[in-house]
Amino acid sequence: MFGFAPLLLLLTAAIPTKATGNRVKSMHARPTMIHHGANSTILGFDDIPTITGLATVPSPYSHFDFSSYNVITPRDPSLVGKISPHDLNCALSPPNALIGSRDLSNPVNGPIKASFKIANATAMTEHGLFPYFDLLTFYIKPMDAPPPGTTIWVKGYSHSRKEPLEWDVDFITGYHLPLLVKLQQYTGEAWEQLYRVEIWADYGDDALDWEFCVDDLEVRLHEMTKVKGGEGAAEQVVLVEKVEV
Repeated sequence: MFGFAPLLLLLTAAIPTKATGNRVKSMHARPTMIHHGANSTILGFDDIPTITGLATVPSPYSHFDFSSYNVITPRDPSLVGKISPHDLNCALSPPNALIGSRDLSNPVNGPIKASFKIANATAMTEHGLFPYFDLLTFYIKPMDAPPPGTTIWVKGYSHSRKEPLEWDVDFITGYHLPLLVKLQQYTGEAWEQLYRVEIWADYGDDALDWEFCVDDLEVRLHEMTKVKGGEGAAEQVVLVEKVEV
């Protein structure tokens, strides 16, 4: 990044590789969730404790596995001078948000995009949930002041269709407020029965990586209900609950 060095490179060493006793207790607690209407839940990541303003995302977290993301507490004093003051708005529901970036550590396979997916399909079905989710809305913004031609891309993989769902947005140079992404409204299609979502940001002719932050993921899970007089299961919307696997 131009104004500030990439945050994940600066602070990765500060993230503990093993959870402390307090961390383990927190990871097995029910996540803090904001109920948004009767049929969806917003994941705010605010129950995850951070050290020096950054932490890994426990897996599973509310049935999901997050890859190439970390939890960030923008207003943590440890981050003063390491992130732009214009990025204190990353966390729409303070104190935490997610910061994402492509994983560039494997030159053979190339950059790995930040993603979240169903962590354990078998465990979900054992607990009476269909192994997929709907993605409704979320907030997103590029970190710092992105250079010209910076684009954030979103791709969703669904059991209900062969081709992935896609959406992207371009950002002009300068600092930005978080953007509320309403997927069905912006794409004309419902992002449903998903098993994986990728998000990444790049700029320039060489599609260089750019960090971004995400908060308040609004998701919907579907509960299995037994059908009377026969075999099989019907769907029923359920609010996200943490299931130990």
